[in-house]
Amino acid sequence: MPRKQQTYIVLDVETTGLDVTKEKMIEFAAVKLVNGKIKDRYETLINPEQHIRHSSFLVHNISQEMVEDAPKIDEVMPKILEFIGDYPIVGHNVVFDYSFINEASKALYGRIIPNKTFDSQAMFREVFPEIGRAHVWTPVTA
Repeated sequence: MPRKQQTYIVLDVETTGLDVTKEKMIEFAAVKLVNGKIKDRYETLINPEQHIRHSSFLVHNISQEMVEDAPKIDEVMPKILEFIGDYPIVGHNVVFDYSFINEASKALYGRIIPNKTFDSQAMFREVFPEIGRAHVWTPVTA
């Protein structure tokens, strides 16, 4: 009997800042995993049409100059939604990424995305509780 095909979208979003109500996406990167193998990828910078906070730049190292000629969210959102489809989404602290995708979808189309999510950070903490809670984040230096 053939094994049921399992497809997941593993993604990461970079933003101008942390507040989903004020900040915007500046990068979307994702892979489509089918039965544990990468079958497709989609990555794009996004012009947020607003300033990138210095504190955010220190995290992702994406500068204002890097996004000034990038497509705007209304140009890339259809591609993002097509790529993720209705597949489950996996990400590290996925609620952050998911909330920014949802905000963009609400602003452009008046609806949120229905995808289920799985948080790899929560999974990591469950498997390695002594490491997961003690992790110290160090920002990238410019």
